[in-house]
Amino acid sequence: MHKSTFLPQRQKGFTLIEMMVVVVLVAILTVLALPSFTTMMANQRVTSAAQELLTLLQFARAEGVYKRSQTTVTATGQTWQAKLGTEVLREAALSDAVTIEPGSTGGVVFESSGQARTAGGGTSYVVTFSATNATRIQCLSVSGAGLVRLKSAASGQAC
Repeated sequence: MHKSTFLPQRQKGFTLIEMMVVVVLVAILTVLALPSFTTMMANQRVTSAAQELLTLLQFARAEGVYKRSQTTVTATGQTWQAKLGTEVLREAALSDAVTIEPGSTGGVVFESSGQARTAGGGTSYVVTFSATNATRIQCLSVSGAGLVRLKSAASGQAC
């Protein structure tokens, strides 16, 4: 007599329950990671804006020395301009999500020797960058010698 046995066939893929468990785990991990991601994005915006202005200031200083004339960097809202007289050499539009507190309203002036001063006559210029949800601030400073520096500090600290 012939025996007919049904052997269980091997299944391929995954079940609906397994897929639902994976979706729930991904959702939980996303909810846990979201606050950290928001903070990271805010910190990155602050750093990016500070580096953008750092580049603009260094460019203005180099152009002033190269062309042997006085250059200025001024702000109008979130837009910063490097100027040679009235000619705009370069412009940087910074993110509206970043709060910028300039050291003086007149900006900074680079002499043909590379030395810097504030438009009001001071010898050092400091700009503070911060943002909502950021855990750190960026402090950009221009010394009287024209050296442009960027440093990071914890949010709530002074530059």
